[in-house]
Amino acid sequence: MALDVARIKTVVMDSYSTLLDVDSAAEPLRRKIGNADEVARLWRAESLMYGMLCNFYRVYEDFYELNRKALKYALKVHAIELPDSEVDDILGVYHELKVFDDVRTGVQALRGLGYPVYVLSNGSPDMLRSLVRIARIDDLITDFISVEEVHQYKPARELYLHGARRANTAAEHMVHISAGWFDVAGAQQVGMQGIWMNRKNEVPRSFGPAPDLVVQGFAEVVECLGGK
Repeated sequence: MALDVARIKTVVMDSYSTLLDVDSAAEPLRRKIGNADEVARLWRAESLMYGMLCNFYRVYEDFYELNRKALKYALKVHAIELPDSEVDDILGVYHELKVFDDVRTGVQALRGLGYPVYVLSNGSPDMLRSLVRIARIDDLITDFISVEEVHQYKPARELYLHGARRANTAAEHMVHISAGWFDVAGAQQVGMQGIWMNRKNEVPRSFGPAPDLVVQGFAEVVECLGGK
C-alpha cells in the first residue's frame, strides 16, 4: 500500500509507545524492584492483552485497573511481593514516562500544515490529560479521545469509528499514526489510512494489512504529509 496524502483531512495518533516511551517505565521501576526491564515488558504486554480480552468477553474495565492487574501478574511471575501502596506507587510511573524527542516539533509541524490532530488512546481521560501535559502538546492537539467513551479497547472497530465521529471526519479522510502494528491495522479496517511508527525497528508482521506508510519518527510523517 502507499499513503494517499490527498485524501487526508485529519490526523489521529496513538499515545503510549508513539508519543511516550513505555519502555522508560523500567527506569522508575528500578528504584523499587529488581528485574525492572523484564517486569516492565511483561506488564505492558499483559495490559494490552487484557484490553483485547475485554472486547472479546464484551466486558469493560477501566484501563488503570487493567494496568494494576497486569502489573501484579508481572510482579508475581518474577516472585516479587509488594504491598498495595507500593503497587500504587509503581502504577504512577505512567505519569513519568519519557517523551520521544520529536513529539512536540512533529505535532506542531502537522498543525502548521493545517491538519487537526487528535490523540486516540486506550488510556483513561485522567491518564490522557497527564500524557498531553507531559508531552507538551496540550496547546497543540485538537482533542483526545479515550476508550472510556465507548468501552471498547484497541483494535475494536467501534473505537476508530467513534474517533471519526468525534473528529467530524469520514474515516477515509483520516490517517492514524501508531507504534502498535495492530492499532494501525485496526484503523485500516474502518477505512482510515495507517502509518506505522516503527520506533523500535521491529520486524514487520506477516498477519494483517500492510501499513500505508512505515516511518521511524515524526520527521518522515511531516515530510510525507507536507509534500501533497
